Amino acid sequence: MIPRIEQKLELTNSDYLNLLKWLKSKNAITLYPERIICSRYFDTTDLLMYSHTLEGIVPRKKVRIRTYNSNEFLDSKNPYNLEIKMTTEHNRLKTVKQNIDCKSLIENGFYDKQYGMCFEQVDISYSREYFLVSDIRVTIDKNINYKLTGINQTNIKTEFLDRSLVLEIKADIKTSLTLLLNEFDFPRSRFSKYERAIDALIN
Repeated sequence: MIPRIEQKLELTNSDYLNLLKWLKSKNAITLYPERIICSRYFDTTDLLMYSHTLEGIVPRKKVRIRTYNSNEFLDSKNPYNLEIKMTTEHNRLKTVKQNIDCKSLIENGFYDKQYGMCFEQVDISYSREYFLVSDIRVTIDKNINYKLTGINQTNIKTEFLDRSLVLEIKADIKTSLTLLLNEFDFPRSRFSKYERAIDALIN
């Protein structure tokens, strides 16, 4: 796992327009074309990963299978990657296993040493824009959609569109925090798509 810095900011539509102007003023480079990201999140039957996220317990993890350019997870024509994100007291780390056969994980679940058996819970899809500002990677997520896939929950909603947008700053762990604060003078906020998905669909 490679540690990195991740900082987030929740945006409104008007914030988004102002941010695009700000990026232009900073001579931001477009890293990649905008694309759709779709992830299926796994958790224990009692949603222990969600609870740890909500309570800020560390270390904690998120387990997901990710694919691209499809709003429907199972309709994707692109490879599926297994991603495990770990949050510790001082670092955020991510490991990626590429080109997996996701059928077995969906049918049988995923075993994690910390959490035990985990099963599919929700799909989260959104459009992402990618920029580079002063060697710092910046992404903007919009059109965030949550869809229930788990079968162990009693619920009213099965799908929910989040009106918020998310600005995320990602930098090498050695990057100066003072530099980030000076270069990106925005108020940081806590924004977990998985937490919001569970809140919107199950709670």
